[in-house]
Amino acid sequence: MRIRGLERSEPTWSMRALYSLLKRQFGKVLTPYTVWAHRPAITIALTGLMAAVEYSKALDPVVKSLVSIRTAQMIGCPF
Repeated sequence: MRIRGLERSEPTWSMRALYSLLKRQFGKVLTPYTVWAHRPAITIALTGLMAAVEYSKALDPVVKSLVSIRTAQMIGCPF
């Protein structure tokens, strides 16, 4: 059974703001976020975690990029 993602008019106001940010950054709202929108508190916490990892200075940016590319290759991501 698949979970249906929430359309732009369905989520809470906080998730609508996140939808707008995603639309501006990626040109569309990514599917995982529409599914995660069923639980706004968890989605916001997860977004914060991903931003912290992205902007962390613990690793060299080149290493982060290489890890991201290799991970995408391993899971078959088209990015």
